[in-house]
Amino acid sequence: MLQIVFRSQLTRLLSYIDIQRLCLAAAKNNRKAGITGFAVECGGAFLVSIEGDPRAVRDMFNRMVQDPRHDTVQMVCCEEGLGRRRFGAWAMNVMFMDDDLFWHRVLGSSFSCDQMLSPRTMEPAFALGLLAMAYQYACAEAETAPSLPGGRPGRIPRIRHMFRR
Repeated sequence: MLQIVFRSQLTRLLSYIDIQRLCLAAAKNNRKAGITGFAVECGGAFLVSIEGDPRAVRDMFNRMVQDPRHDTVQMVCCEEGLGRRRFGAWAMNVMFMDDDLFWHRVLGSSFSCDQMLSPRTMEPAFALGLLAMAYQYACAEAETAPSLPGGRPGRIPRIRHMFRR
């Protein structure tokens, strides 16, 4: 199994509803391809993990690089040979992280999502940690198990599972 974590910036800001629609379309396509994933968004900047069959994940990542809605797609880390999915509950889901109180409440720090907007290179350990903490929070709030048994493809999220604080 392959996992790619990447950061991207939208070429223009979209509403929460538009981003939710994009997430649902991605989830449907990912489910067909056997890909699972999770994303956090702040001010048009995304940090995304996708995982699954290496060929399918690479193909999806290459489509993101070519997508004109995204600018500055940067691979943060890539790990092949994973024994299990780290973000397997959903085929794709997004959590909006534009509330500084969220950062303090969940991460216990004064980190601001504005730091996600910086075009500088993001440390892989930080990116994976941020995604993992947001994912665990989203799973708990959605009352969803963090992984599906038997390697089943991830769920299509419901709008109420795309958390905005």
